[in-house]
Parts: sequence; C-alpha cells; structure tokens
Amino acid sequence: MKITLNNNDEKLNKTYTDTKADIANLLGWFECEMQKQPAKLNWGHLGSLEHVRANLIETLSFISGISEDMIKDSLAEARIDNES
Repeated sequence: MKITLNNNDEKLNKTYTDTKADIANLLGWFECEMQKQPAKLNWGHLGSLEHVRANLIETLSFISGISEDMIKDSLAEARIDNES
C-alpha cells in the first residue's frame, strides 16, 4: 500500500527541511563570527558573548531535552579537558 503525501504534508516536510538548513547555515555563520577578535577587548564584549552563550544553552536544552545545568557541566568539563 503506497502512502501519498497531501499538500500539507509536503509543505510540512519542505518547511522542516528548509528550517534545518537555515539552522545549519546560522551555525556556520556563528563559527565565522567566533573567529573575529575585537581590536580592543572590553568588558562589553565579554557581556555580549556571555549573553549569547546563555541563549545557546537555553536553546540547546529546549531542543535536546537536556537540562541547562547538565549542558553547563559538560562545557566546564570540556574546558578542563582542553587545559590538560
């Protein structure tokens, strides 16, 4: 028995695929932005990055179902591993 997608299913699939592609492209864009370094670093730059990190942790928690605390712990462990 062949299942045929109706217009709503096709629109859902296309929009879902487009949205995933947009997210992947945004992550690439973030990667480029993280390569930049301000000419004269100040506390405002740090505050901006901390705000972005908090939003990313919240977003990852939302889509993964992993608690924000677990994500923060994992990030802290990764920092320790990178220092070794």
